[in-house]
Order: sequence, then structure tokens, then C-alpha cells
Amino acid sequence: MTDSETGEPLVAVNVEVLGTVFGASTNLEGRFLIKYVPQGLYTLRITMIGYQPQKIAHVKVVVGEVNIVNISMNETPISLNPIIVTADKRAQSLQDSPNSISVLLLSEIKSRNNLRLDEALEMVPGIYFMKEDISIRGSTGYRSNSANRVLVMVDGIPVMTSDIGGINWDVLPILDIDRVEVVKGAGSALWGSYAIGGVVNIITKKPTPDGVFYFRFTGGIYDDPSEKEWIWAPGRTLSYNRSEIGYSKQFGNLGLRLSASRYESAGDRQDGNFQKWNISGKLNYRFADASEMTLYASWLRDHTAIFVQWRSPFKPDSTDVEPPQLFQPLRPDEEGNLLRLSWLNTYLKYTRPLSSKSNLKIRLSLLRSIMGNQFRVSGDFFPANGIGAELQFDWIPHPDHFVTFGSELKFNLVDGVFFGGKHTEYFVSPYLQDEWRVFSNLRITAGFRFDRNELLDGPVEKQLSPRFGINYKPLSEFIIRGSAGRGFRAPTVAERTINFDTGNFVVVPNPNLKAESSWSYEVGFRKLFGNNLFFDVGVFQNDYKNFIEAKPDIGQTETQIVVGFENVAEARIRGIEVATGARLWHNRLGFQGSVTWLDPKNLERNETLAYRPPWIAKISPIIRIGPVEMRMDYRYASRLERVEIYSQDQRVDQHELNLRMLYHLKKLTFVVGSNNVLNYNYTQVERNLGEIRNFMVSVQGQI
Repeated sequence: MTDSETGEPLVAVNVEVLGTVFGASTNLEGRFLIKYVPQGLYTLRITMIGYQPQKIAHVKVVVGEVNIVNISMNETPISLNPIIVTADKRAQSLQDSPNSISVLLLSEIKSRNNLRLDEALEMVPGIYFMKEDISIRGSTGYRSNSANRVLVMVDGIPVMTSDIGGINWDVLPILDIDRVEVVKGAGSALWGSYAIGGVVNIITKKPTPDGVFYFRFTGGIYDDPSEKEWIWAPGRTLSYNRSEIGYSKQFGNLGLRLSASRYESAGDRQDGNFQKWNISGKLNYRFADASEMTLYASWLRDHTAIFVQWRSPFKPDSTDVEPPQLFQPLRPDEEGNLLRLSWLNTYLKYTRPLSSKSNLKIRLSLLRSIMGNQFRVSGDFFPANGIGAELQFDWIPHPDHFVTFGSELKFNLVDGVFFGGKHTEYFVSPYLQDEWRVFSNLRITAGFRFDRNELLDGPVEKQLSPRFGINYKPLSEFIIRGSAGRGFRAPTVAERTINFDTGNFVVVPNPNLKAESSWSYEVGFRKLFGNNLFFDVGVFQNDYKNFIEAKPDIGQTETQIVVGFENVAEARIRGIEVATGARLWHNRLGFQGSVTWLDPKNLERNETLAYRPPWIAKISPIIRIGPVEMRMDYRYASRLERVEIYSQDQRVDQHELNLRMLYHLKKLTFVVGSNNVLNYNYTQVERNLGEIRNFMVSVQGQI
């Protein structure tokens, strides 16, 4: 396997034998070897990030002979058609999926110099963040990083905490990421609870054939706020820094990857400081019988101060009134709130081909998190443990069918003062799916999943979630897709039992919460114009029953706000999404953009669902001239039509402009840039200002 221009061998190219479960990756010499393939004629699919995918037909395999295939690949720095895996629990071309999917590559994350994964995901079409809460096409409003409707996974293993159902976006070092796959719409038919609004699967890098030491060091400073009355630390330069290092190497059949990072910030507001440490490791061993075992572990320690809100409202960008003192918490005794979190995520995966047409996958996982010494709550804090197991079979009973079936089992063990003691919850979830290639240009996908959730000494929730999808290619570069599926999400332990207060906020439990369900529908198309341009359009609607939202008590006052989780009888979120990407002038110019329109409705009360902007737009032009690369990222979100707490506070559109300039020098890349260049003031959550303008420099590379 070589580069078509340089003739240099390509390392870590993926090679699949279509119609079988066999595959391999190229070594340092660009060679690959696939054993145990039965005699016959086959087609190879060749893929590598940054290169055009290829199919090599009529490859003849004869028993006792070695078939040599020479392949050269063309480089495409801006990938318009990457390989994805999450939609159907198997490797699949983006053009063959019935789902709407976006793929975020590590090259994009590095060129933007994102320090956290949520920062990188903000530029993905259809994604919007309310602080740390991720929303795909309006599925989630503001939930203070608990009970999210988007399932976040690492290598196909869920990483939602077993107590609050939240995600820590520092769960692994950025440089460990190979790509992030975002599947939109209800994914419960294969992925179960939490996937009711979509799936984010973080795929980590494999160990490299040769020994590689990689690193990234970043430092930055915050500008002064736009109003001098908002400066809470006069005379101080508020700064942040992040250091990441790692090593990767293949030792025969054993691959090793180790990474570590440290992230520290003084914050751009009072009680905005944090320190975070992360260590991760990955071991991969390939046996002589083509089976493979992977052991992964990631540990995070997070000490973060908690800023609650300002004492009073403000008018963004206004000059007609004197800005109030905004950087003071609501009450003086709230100062110094600190969240201390320890997090361990580990899994063991074993894959074994049973024949050329069948494959077995076994996954075991543990996610352990513990919070302590936060909000000055006295008492013991205990770890929350999520223990998971999954058995999956892939079977090709006929060249036109690919069947996936299996079952998941998960236990959530929760204890703590916030949750009223000990709780045990478990899920049992069998699933089945068949992908049928009716004709060469028509694929139909159908399947279902049955979820049974039980909180011991509490309610039992059951649901059958069917799914149907169609992918039709009337032309080679024109794909029509359609899907319908049912979604399911059981309330988290926190939603049912949490009881605490911080300052004037009081959160109360609701043990009578019911599981929420949905029907998700989408039709769309994707048009490719060679390797230089694409358009993707999707029209979608999600209908929810027993929709769970955080609701304030109507008797709240400025001095006490009581919030609890409640079921909304019916809700509906519908909209349109358009995305495009292009590369021109021999890949020197690039462009990515998207627009999403949402109509989120609480049908029970005939009102707009809170914390969901009707319009979201994103634009990312890029220019590359020799070793210099310049990038602009602009995000727009229209004014929130409805919020839950301070509805009388002024709200404005969100405009955020980030700039980067990169200089590539052999294996080093130097970056300078600025976030929120215009220092535009806006709020998402009431009385919480968006990040103010800051400047950064970075160096990254490998040796």
C-alpha cells in the first residue's frame, strides 16, 4: 500500500474483505496479511483517513497460495466520505447508512487546537451545547450535565455515569482520539437508554507499528471583560494551560498506547478555576487465529470550582445602562464551592471470527465515579459504579444479508447523601438487526431492541424499540435515505432521588417519574460532486411521550428557586438540517458549513421547549498555502425563545468567532489563535456569561 504521489508505504490502512468478517491493517512497510480466507473471488475495501477510499474487485484466493495485491492511494486532506461504525454496530461506509451521520476527525480537532472534546463537537452540524449539556437537534435542553438524551461512548462502550447520567468531556486526552462519530435520531433500537436523542461514539487510536512519542503544549490568557465594572480580579492576568504527552508502539502482536494530560485554568470569572489530570492506556493483542483482545483504561481527577450565577441580570452589549457587578455569586456563602471528582473508565473487548461468515464480540466494562466535598455537604461520599457486559454476534447468512444480534446487561450501583442512600438499578437488553441488500443500489435495514429496566425497590420499565431504514442510490453519487425508530430512556437515579441545595437553588426528588419514549422519523439525501463537494439535507421529526424536563416550582422567588424533574405528557421536535463541504484549488481551499432549524414544542402546554435555539448555523473556511494554514470558525445561535428561571432577563443571539493560524514544520505544528475574537457578550443559561475573549499559542507534534 503506497501513496500515489510519493510512492512511500502507508501505515495503518484498513483493508476489509467484503462479504466476510475478515480484515487487516498495513504495517511499517505498507504490507498486510489476511489469513483463513476461503477459496473464491472477493472484493477488498481500502480506507484510510486522509485518503480516497477504494474497492478492488475480483481478488482471487486459492488455497495454498499467497495473493499479492498492489494498491496506491490518493491523498484527500479534507475527508468528505469517511468510514463510520456506530450506526449499525459494524464498519460501514457513510454512503450505505440509512442514518444521518457526521464524522469529526482528529485532524480537524488539532487544526482548531481544541482543548476539550465538547469544544470540537460544537462545530458538528446539529449539535448545540448548554454549558456541558450536549443536544443533538434539540433533544436536550439545560440539565446541569445530568440525564442527557445523547449516549456518549468510547469505542462503543457507554461512558455515562451511573448516578446522574452525565458525561465528563475530559474523559480522555484529546490526542488519543482517532475520530468521533455522531449518529442523529433515536438510536435505542441498537444502543438502548440514553440514545433517545442520538449517539456520540469516540473512537480511540490504535497503537502505531513504529514507536512514536507525541505531544501538545498549549498556553493562553483571558482578555479583560468588555465592561470595566465586570473585572473581578484587577491587576491579575488570568491564564490557562494544557499539556499532553503520549507514546505508542507495536511489539510483535502486542500493541501499546499510553497518554497523560494536565489541564489548568484560573478561569475568566470568580469561581471558574479548575485543575484536571488524566492518564489513559490501551493494550491490544492479536492472536494467531485472527482473534483480538483490547484492554483500555482511563483515569481522571477533576477539581473544579462551581460558579452558580450572578447577583443580578445584565443587558448584553448594552451601553445605555451602567452594567451591574456581575462576577459576584448570588450569595456570599456560595463562594468557594468545589467539585472534586475521580473517574475510572475501563473495558475489555474480545473479537473472534467463528468462520468467514460469522464473528463473536464480547465486551466487559466498568465506569466508576466518585464526587466528594462539594457544595459544603457533610457526610460520606461513595463511588457510583456502572458495570456492563455485552455479547454480540455478526453473521452473513447470505451475500445480501448482514445480521447483528446480541444482548447487553448493565448494573448501576449508587450510594451517597445526595441520593438518599443506596440504590441498585439494572438493564437487560436483547437486540436483533438485519441489513438486506435488495439490489446493488437499495439497502433495507430492520431490527428491534427490548429494554427492561428495574430500580430495585422501585418501578420496572419495559419497551420494545423497533427500527426501519432505507438507503437508495438512484445515481452513483446521489443517496436517498429514510429512517424510523422508537426511542427509550429510563429516568436516572439522580432524576428520581436527588435532593440537595446550593445557595438559593433547591433540587427535589421525584420517585414517580416514568420512562420517556419517542418515535423518530427522517428523510434526507446526500449529493456528491466528485471528490470536491457535497450537500446533505435532512428533514426530521421526533415525537415524545412522558418527556422528562427540569421544571422550577411556580412559587419560586429571587431568594429560593426549587427545581424538580417532571414528565411532560407530549412533546415534539421537528426541523430541517443542511450541511455542505468543499475542497478546491488542489486542496488549498476548504469549506464546511451547516444550518439547522428547530421547532421544539411542549404539546401539553402549547409552548416552546426551553433552552433550544430555533436556528443554529456554523461556517468553517480554511486556506492552506505551503506550510501555512489559516482557519476561521463561526457559530451562530438565535435568541432562546424560552428559559425556565429568569424569563424577564434580556436574551440575545449568540455570535462566536474563533481564528487560528498554523505553521507546519516537518513533524511540528505551531498554532496561534483567539477564541471569541469579537468579545461578544451573550448568555445561554441565565446570568452566566459565555466565555470572554482569550488568546492562545500551542506547539504539537511527534518524534
